[in-house]
Amino acid sequence: MTEPCVTTTFEERGGGRVARVTLQNARRANCLSRALIIEIGDAFRALAPLEDLRAAILTGAGDRAFMAGADLAELGSADAAAGRDFITTLQHTHQAIRDLPVPVIARINGACMGAGLEMAASCDLRIASDNARFSMPEVLIDLPSVIEAALFPRLIGWGRTAWLLYRGDAIDAATAAEWGLVEKSVPLDALDAAVDELAETIAQNGPTGIRLQKSLMRDWERLPLDDGIRAGIEALTDAYRTGDPRGRIAAYRK
Repeated sequence: MTEPCVTTTFEERGGGRVARVTLQNARRANCLSRALIIEIGDAFRALAPLEDLRAAILTGAGDRAFMAGADLAELGSADAAAGRDFITTLQHTHQAIRDLPVPVIARINGACMGAGLEMAASCDLRIASDNARFSMPEVLIDLPSVIEAALFPRLIGWGRTAWLLYRGDAIDAATAAEWGLVEKSVPLDALDAAVDELAETIAQNGPTGIRLQKSLMRDWERLPLDDGIRAGIEALTDAYRTGDPRGRIAAYRK
């Protein structure tokens, strides 16, 4: 029996669970084959119905790479139809990550390239080890950067996006943090502690408020400002209907 390429484990945090989804392809620097992409998407779709889920962590096995991009053996033998199928499958997995009702933290341990960087951008928050390097090398192999690369201007602005996408070479973790591509860069031996602290903090917050906040932030990505503000009024109303803000306020005031 073959070993799974993606594993999901759980830890109890803040009265609920935090999931850790790990790519088990360290021998190949966690590069993304089509089969592995499907497994990642399936893992996140399986998490979505879990009512006690508070947060999820996405990472790659080993210290060498978070994800070293798409499997070039597959892309190198693709024609237009196969390339379209590969990238569409990848986008469906990114969508599954973005659609998870709770925040997703990318634990970036080492190289984060191409499709791997797009997958990290699909997460809500990103913490990187100081040995991480970030690149979008598609133009080096005569392809454009696509799908969730469209999120980059929102994260780092148009100029820095152009720098990454037109050059194709790498920036280091310190630069990624300075640009806002990741929220935090820490020494490799402190990475787990930093990720765990963030997951613990999220898990201890109100579960209804967190889920409504993530849904509202997704709305803010696509709505005009006035509509986004009105959506917030509905979200707060829903919190009183379905959550426990009164109990949380009473405890907060003590």
